[in-house]
Amino acid sequence: MKPTWLVTNRWLHWDKFEWQFDQIIGASHGQIERVTTDYAVTHLEDLPEVAFIMDKDVAAVAQLEAFGVRCVNSSQSIALCDNKAYTHAALTRAGIAHPKTITAPLVYRNLAAEEWANSEFLAAVEYALGFPAVAKHAVGSWGSGVFLVNSRDELIDVLREAYPSPVIVEEYVAGSHGRDARIYMVGDTPVAAMRRFGQGGDFRANITGGGRAQTWDPPAEYVDVARAAMTALGLDVGSVDFLDAQEPLVGEVNSNAQFASLTQTTGIDVAAAVVEYLEQL
Repeated sequence: MKPTWLVTNRWLHWDKFEWQFDQIIGASHGQIERVTTDYAVTHLEDLPEVAFIMDKDVAAVAQLEAFGVRCVNSSQSIALCDNKAYTHAALTRAGIAHPKTITAPLVYRNLAAEEWANSEFLAAVEYALGFPAVAKHAVGSWGSGVFLVNSRDELIDVLREAYPSPVIVEEYVAGSHGRDARIYMVGDTPVAAMRRFGQGGDFRANITGGGRAQTWDPPAEYVDVARAAMTALGLDVGSVDFLDAQEPLVGEVNSNAQFASLTQTTGIDVAAAVVEYLEQL
């Protein structure tokens, strides 16, 4: 294996994260060295050839790339996935089916409710998507900042409370209420997959939010769409989430997908698959 770093964030600690990092290092038999972004950006004179990025510090990853480090995933891919508005644009450009989406325009102050009510954006949401709709902070993880809004007033409340964070609004897919599915991809290979179910009527299906999961054997057409989504976002390793619909409908694409729950649910050694991929670079 080429000299390789596992790059994490010094100031973000969670038991699931630490378990995953230990699994990656263990699968490499200690050949992968764990460093933080804090260390990486201040030790640019002694860099590895490869870095597996388990953080969303796009600027830090860009610095590593500027010095020739092969980053998995790239700064551009992480940026595209971390902002759901950018993800929507990339999926649209690639012709990949996903919920109808309208991106809220950039504003330079927290607009009054009346200003939002009179905007073209609100009119477009009501006409093209209708209510209920799903409003999302464009940047967010683990189901946080995701809201089912039932009226113009509820959407305006989300917009005003989110400021200055960007927001997107998606059509509500009723058949997927509290249900979705995830395929974890390593290169072109679907390593593991699961279906997720929300808890207590929650329309979101995140395990972190208390949901449950079961092993899933995705049909070939879902795998094909997952590969296309990975290509559209320029990802080496990541996960593609699907809504529960009559055809493959991409919900989100993740550049820093967590795999603890997936490993526990499926029994598949995801970390070993990742390390094997890194060894081939």
